[in-house]
Amino acid sequence: MAWVFGLGLLAVVAAGSSARAEEIGAVTLEGAVRFALGHHPSLRASQATEEDAAARTGLLRSGYLPQANVSLEFLRATGNLVAGSVFPLPAIPSVTGPPATPRFDSGAFGSSVGLGAAWDLLSLPRRIALVDAALLDQQAARAGTDAQRLSVAFDAADAYLEAVGGAEVVKATGAGVERARVFTATVRVLAEHDLRPGADLSRSEAELALAQAQLVRAEEAASLAQVRLALTLGAAGARVDVVPGPLLLPPRAGRPEGPTREHPLLAGATAAMEAAGARERAAGLAYLPRVELVAALWSRGSGWSPSGQDPGGGAGLLPDTPNWAAGLVVSWPVLEMFAIRACRQTERAQVHLSQARREEIMQVLRAQIDAARTMLDASARVAQQVALGLQAARMTERQADARYRSGLVPVVEVAEAQRLLAQAETEDAVARLRIHRARLVLGRALGDLEPFLAELRGTEER
Repeated sequence: MAWVFGLGLLAVVAAGSSARAEEIGAVTLEGAVRFALGHHPSLRASQATEEDAAARTGLLRSGYLPQANVSLEFLRATGNLVAGSVFPLPAIPSVTGPPATPRFDSGAFGSSVGLGAAWDLLSLPRRIALVDAALLDQQAARAGTDAQRLSVAFDAADAYLEAVGGAEVVKATGAGVERARVFTATVRVLAEHDLRPGADLSRSEAELALAQAQLVRAEEAASLAQVRLALTLGAAGARVDVVPGPLLLPPRAGRPEGPTREHPLLAGATAAMEAAGARERAAGLAYLPRVELVAALWSRGSGWSPSGQDPGGGAGLLPDTPNWAAGLVVSWPVLEMFAIRACRQTERAQVHLSQARREEIMQVLRAQIDAARTMLDASARVAQQVALGLQAARMTERQADARYRSGLVPVVEVAEAQRLLAQAETEDAVARLRIHRARLVLGRALGDLEPFLAELRGTEER
């Protein structure tokens, strides 16, 4: 089962090609997610693991077939017994006979060719259990790939939001620097005409320098966000131009829709638990008797001559005596019961371990969902308060500037008003993005980012 993000988000975009700055260009958040799913190297490693699990399943399925062997042998040996001695071969039964005239100083040529088959009837239930375990391991590997896709998509979207937030902070900080520059120019003119003391000019220049330092730090953070974004896309070193689009619009009220599928981490843990149970059943079936249906068809060239001629004369070098045999071979490793019991206890411990891991994953996911919902509610309330604070800060800055120009307030009040406005603009720039990030975190905890992406598409269409 391939993990999809709805409308083709998992389409591979030129898989295996190296990404460059000119190949990425300007992308939206959804485009960044699609690009990461098509280029991130960790997904290729997960897919290789999935292919390995599929190959192991095919290997175990081959055990359903009976064993078949073809053997061919040429030799020369003493003729003390009925000529026809053979070295052990998997397809030819052993041959014995009455002794002939002892002649250790001579030998006889011999040859054998045969076809043999054997099928362990009672091992079939155990092999079926092992194949079931391998199929569940393959399902767990697919779930692991899905979990890696979810992680890659989340990291790309999260880095994209961080890059957008960094760009918006730079924009807001730049606006604060421009206000400080304009105000400093005004104070300079007033100080030159002795309408304001020189201390006011020094204070305004200090505020301008601090605002410019804030701008440098904001630009540094934005650059680092760009580096992280390129890394999460699987294109380290490339330049990615973000397109905020609906991210700067007021998000929809309420919470995103529920997931459309089971969380891949939980699906993988469930498959691993069931696979451990299947291996435990297979270990219990290992104590069944070995019942083999065997058959062989072979031909011998013994070098034996009925006229009493020297068996070493070369007669019978080619196989010319056909034979066949069939039977049922039963064997039971009685004393292996202790080793088999220990193996079954080991597998049972693995079942308990996988059950505990699944419960632990459920606890972690439940906590992540609760934390994400708390984060979403808090971010929405913060955004409302920041919007009100931004309006008040703008009014305060305009009033303080006007009162200073009229000589009613000192320069300190204007500086504080400008700092407050710059802080409010910065908070407003990231407040809406925090709501989107909370929704993104909730989507990751639920195991499906499609509702989050669908919501962005709906916001853009409004």
